[in-house]
Amino acid sequence: MSSKDTPVSPSGWKAYEKIALRAALIYAVISTIPFTPEFYKQDFDAGFNVNSYPFRWLDAISQNKPWFFASNEGKNYTGWLITVFVCIFAGVIWNFIDKKRRDYERLYYWFYTAARYGLVLRMSWFAWAKVFPVQMPFPTISQLNTNLGDFTPGKLYWLTTGVSPFFEVFAGVFELIATVIILYRRTTTLGALMMIAILVPIWFVNIGYDAGVELTSLHILSLSLMLLVRDSKRFYEILIEHKAVALTYVPKFTYRHHWKNQIGLLLKYTFILFFVLFRGYSYGSLYANGKSFKLPLEDGLSEYVGLYDVSEFRLNNRAIPAGIADTTRWQNVIFEKFNSISIKLDKPFKLNTKNSIRTTEYYGNIGRYYYGYSADTVNHIFTLKNRADTTSTLKFTYKKLNNQTLTLSGINESKDSLYIVLTKINKQYPLEEKRKW
Repeated sequence: MSSKDTPVSPSGWKAYEKIALRAALIYAVISTIPFTPEFYKQDFDAGFNVNSYPFRWLDAISQNKPWFFASNEGKNYTGWLITVFVCIFAGVIWNFIDKKRRDYERLYYWFYTAARYGLVLRMSWFAWAKVFPVQMPFPTISQLNTNLGDFTPGKLYWLTTGVSPFFEVFAGVFELIATVIILYRRTTTLGALMMIAILVPIWFVNIGYDAGVELTSLHILSLSLMLLVRDSKRFYEILIEHKAVALTYVPKFTYRHHWKNQIGLLLKYTFILFFVLFRGYSYGSLYANGKSFKLPLEDGLSEYVGLYDVSEFRLNNRAIPAGIADTTRWQNVIFEKFNSISIKLDKPFKLNTKNSIRTTEYYGNIGRYYYGYSADTVNHIFTLKNRADTTSTLKFTYKKLNNQTLTLSGINESKDSLYIVLTKINKQYPLEEKRKW
């Protein structure tokens, strides 16, 4: 591949700088482009309620992780360190094979490009999901009626952020500005500095709250820091010694043949179109329709939405009164705006904190069973499927006695007959009232 020469500095790179540059380039590439076959074999909709959401794979690519072994719920620092050491080792081998190279400015340009686009690939996902607050949606009715102690710290952090859409949008706008200006070489340094200001607290928040993406935030932070390493001495001179110093400017790499430059521009603007503009449009459309990829997209029956007290509960025609320690009796039932029904039971729960299902309702909390439901409004039949165990299915015949009362009759998983009377509770939520105001 021929190209005309671009301005380069004299060949004054030290041996460790050459190795570090090559290692950084490898790290930036493998963390941006998925090379493992398992990535392409995955179910892109697994754990995400976005079967009708176009280009789901754009988000999946944005969450590609380069580190070895399992993610360990976002805590696999051993795998991340192994990845770093493998990149350094590969950099040493590459440096030995390519020891005759003199033009390290061109090599730095390719690292600079890979790191910048790797950052944009990830942060545009996080930014748009906050600008249109669908990443951390407002708590559902079920979550508003779950005891505080039944949440993990990580889930509680996500919910408390969702309580304040204004703060979430502000954070998203700040992230989006940093993402956009990092696309342009003249403003990359400013964008990297903004990224560091964003990602350091995010990293510590994830550590402190055990929110599940601490390694991802560290990875993005490391790419931002690598973009500033070359100017570290200059930053010291500017900030500490108060000298007038020019920061590094990375000139544009151009090919001798015009058509190659045109292809480069086409790739750049295609990337921006899909991963920045189209992604923003998609999240905007999702939010405009009152949806979130963290929650089911299908609408529920609006006339039943709300909290219901179980005023009568019969198991095999035997009445079980409220207030006794019975693991089979339902305590209350919630119909969400989307097609979920949650049931509060007084029985042991298995806490699920698996990262791959973090977008579902039962991630990071206990106290309620969640069912997706479909309704046959002609024959008045609810079909419920357990969100955590889709093999578990319940069917109930329902009857609306009045605006406040609903009866269900059917069979549970143990083949016991159930008859349940639900009475709607018109409960007010200060968090919801504040949000409306």
